[in-house]
Amino acid sequence: MTTLKHFEQVGRRGFFRPVGEGTFEQAVEIVGEGMRHARSLELVDLLVNTSGLSGFPAPDTFARYALARKWAESAGQWLRVALVARAEIIDPEKIGVLMAQNRGVTGDVFTTEAAAISWLDARVGASATNP
Repeated sequence: MTTLKHFEQVGRRGFFRPVGEGTFEQAVEIVGEGMRHARSLELVDLLVNTSGLSGFPAPDTFARYALARKWAESAGQWLRVALVARAEIIDPEKIGVLMAQNRGVTGDVFTTEAAAISWLDARVGASATNP
C-alpha cells in the first residue's frame, strides 16, 4: 500500500502521511508501522494523517477494536499520537480512541492536521516527565 517514504521527522515529532489504496486491515498495519518507526527514533509525538488512504468503508466496532489493539501495541505508552482521518471514518463517540486510551495510549483523532497539531502542542510540557 505505502512505505515509510511518507515519514518525516521534525525535532522530536514525527509526521506520517501514508498514501495508497487497500483494505482497512492494510491501513491499520501501515499506520502501526509508522508508529513503530517513530518509537524506534525515540520520538515523543506523532501525527499520522490517514486522509490519503482509501479503498475501504468506515470500520465497524470490531474493526475499531482491532485498530485500538494495534495502536496500543505499536505506539506504546510514551508516544503521543494524533491521528487525522476523513470525517466519515471517525466514530462520533470516538470509540476506537477510547479503547486505545484504555490500553494506555495517549492519543486522539481529528479531521484536520491543524487541530491535531494544536492538540499535540498543548501536551508538549507533559513530555518532561516521560522518557
